[in-house]
Amino acid sequence: MTIFRQQTALVEPLSLDEAYLDVTAAVHNLEEAARLAREIKRQIWEQTELTVSAGVSYCKFLAKIASDANKPDGLTIIPHEEAPVFLGALPIEKFFGVGKVTAAKLRGLGIQTGADLKHTGEERLRDLLGKHGGQLYRFACGEDGRSVEPVRERKSVGKEVTLERDIRDRGEMEHILENLSLQVERRLAELGIAGKTLTLKVRWSTFELVTRATSQPQGFQLAQEMLPVLRALLSGLVDGKRSVRLLGVIVSGLVSPDEMRLAREIVTPSLWQDEHVQV
Repeated sequence: MTIFRQQTALVEPLSLDEAYLDVTAAVHNLEEAARLAREIKRQIWEQTELTVSAGVSYCKFLAKIASDANKPDGLTIIPHEEAPVFLGALPIEKFFGVGKVTAAKLRGLGIQTGADLKHTGEERLRDLLGKHGGQLYRFACGEDGRSVEPVRERKSVGKEVTLERDIRDRGEMEHILENLSLQVERRLAELGIAGKTLTLKVRWSTFELVTRATSQPQGFQLAQEMLPVLRALLSGLVDGKRSVRLLGVIVSGLVSPDEMRLAREIVTPSLWQDEHVQV
């Protein structure tokens, strides 16, 4: 991120190692932007020995798709005049927000590529998918008016998994939640934050989604702090009769570790003084 910000102040992080960069003020065309991308890739390699895949285009959607096109260590450029052909051949799964369920629905209607999305038309896609259908149509037309937002306030940190098969065994669910909690713990540590609210996310085999959450002043940062709470929340949902398709763990109400430590200092003494309090 430091290397990115040496090139432009307009950097929108997507994750620990991925971001959008608006370099409009530094270049005159995509060719110059591509040269800048190569320079960024070179600097990252020299300073970190990490390879980077980059995408260069005139809008965020196409730049993101281009960055995924030639991994690892790739550089893909999509000029305005080449976008229609590129998007026309793009499988629907590559479009933002098209997961397995939406893809299956669209493919069942014979909609398999960007060209099919465009041919279907915005009104029909809105009928099928609501507001997201309109966005898909615009993406298929190469239209994306979103600007690069250098400041994005993170609301939560979470991990979830869609299971290969539906499960009913509670022990198996708890094992999955343990793995998810460890992943959330690592991400919180990477970001240097913690959270006051812990949420369990469950999707049944019927695709019904339910969530259960709890908050505590001393907060959550470690998997060992999350697991007892997640097990308790799970016990209130799982009865052995319904199968589970998805499990997720989310920490929200994010604060800095210093704020969290202060909360712990305030709360912990009262817990030790009251013999009736169970932790």
